[in-house]
Amino acid sequence: MMIKRPAAAVLIILGTLNVFADDITLRNGDRVSGKIVEQTDDWVTVETEYAGKVRIGRAFIAKIAEKAAPSVPPAMVKAESSVKKEDPAPPPSKAKLFGGRFMGLADGWEGNANIGFSYTSGNSNITTLSTGLRAVKNGGSDKLTVYVRSHWHSNHGTGQLVTTQNAFWGGGRYDRNLKRRVFGFVSYDFERDRPKKLNFRSVVGGGLGHHLVKNDRTEVDVLAGAGWNRTWQAGPNTDTPEALFGAVLKHRFNERIRAQQTSTYYQNMTALSSYRFLFDASISADVTKRIGFFVTVGDRFNNKPAGTAKRNDFLFTTGMKWNFGKKK
Repeated sequence: MMIKRPAAAVLIILGTLNVFADDITLRNGDRVSGKIVEQTDDWVTVETEYAGKVRIGRAFIAKIAEKAAPSVPPAMVKAESSVKKEDPAPPPSKAKLFGGRFMGLADGWEGNANIGFSYTSGNSNITTLSTGLRAVKNGGSDKLTVYVRSHWHSNHGTGQLVTTQNAFWGGGRYDRNLKRRVFGFVSYDFERDRPKKLNFRSVVGGGLGHHLVKNDRTEVDVLAGAGWNRTWQAGPNTDTPEALFGAVLKHRFNERIRAQQTSTYYQNMTALSSYRFLFDASISADVTKRIGFFVTVGDRFNNKPAGTAKRNDFLFTTGMKWNFGKKK
């Protein structure tokens, strides 16, 4: 049976498409070959012969090599010139940390906000309010994380409102990848706790971090660096250089349940007998893509607090949370 020339040319081109597969090199050295069928700011979808469609996060991609399609014979161009084709959509721009409205401060954030509240009256007259916000913006080779939390606790059983806890703390950290598993960071943390007579603490720090584990489900980072602690408190204010060591664990059990833990140790470099330790751990479960609930455990330890304040503060909160930004 005779095959017309345009049809034969189409068959030849289709038969050679697999030779022109796109190559994706991952940060761990692995390579994925296939045809890129979709790209976004966060994901690249590749259609492979051996595993079907595979979606890869851009944060794990080191390089993309897209092979050019084979040249089309002139006769084929003439035969297809009568077919109207739509212009292909332009490829998505690479994510930029400081790109977008207001230098990127208004776009591209992902995270969650949470709130917990309890009120009792009668034999117990206690009111507790806790709030929190955590947001992350990923620029590919760099990342910005900000957080803030507050806790207010009062007892109104004596006819007077007695505040036993009125604290808030927060901060931010900028990470920049230096090598495949090594990154540099600059951080800022602040804290206020009125019952502990801590008017305000400001800590500026920086150093290096290492990705011990980084995959689609689990991330483990360790950090080491130095900071400057400026504290306004009852008694004399202090300016203290500190060494800092930290660890961050993130784990996704499934699409709905996630856990996160952070711990940071601050060593006073002018008085080695003085140190601080911060610990936070939370587990959250999404009911929908936007709404879920959480349980958080926190601990603030200072072995030499100001005045008569106790050395250790333990915090347990639970409540509802709201997810914002892009959601997988």
